[in-house]
Amino acid sequence: MDETGISTVPNRTPEVITPKGKKTVCTISSAERGQTVAAVCCMSATGVFVPPALILPLKRMNPLLYKDAPNGTLPLISDTGYMNSHLFIDWLKHFVKHAKPSIEDPVLLISDNHTSHCSLPAVFSSYRYSAKQPWHYK
Repeated sequence: MDETGISTVPNRTPEVITPKGKKTVCTISSAERGQTVAAVCCMSATGVFVPPALILPLKRMNPLLYKDAPNGTLPLISDTGYMNSHLFIDWLKHFVKHAKPSIEDPVLLISDNHTSHCSLPAVFSSYRYSAKQPWHYK
């Protein structure tokens, strides 16, 4: 599981192919700075993946922004546009829903040492979804 930032504006101009002998080549570049959208991705070694979570730096959710997102994408919003402990708990529920861990088929989630993943509420939520809980045994 990892979080990465994706810019809404390309940060470098693409290569341009022109006919030989052309003296002027024009390129289009964006004058705006754009925003960063955080994507939380999780994939197994066999290639099975949990649908991504996209974190937008907004105050209110706008469903139109996620209209063309991949199926199962978890839409999240944050003041900063990055993961926090509350969003990590929401993503953890999303992970459990799609990974379906059980006693017979356990799942190991490896994450970095980010403070949102190590907060006390996140640890308690992880423990609650753990397959070692007594109420999971039959």
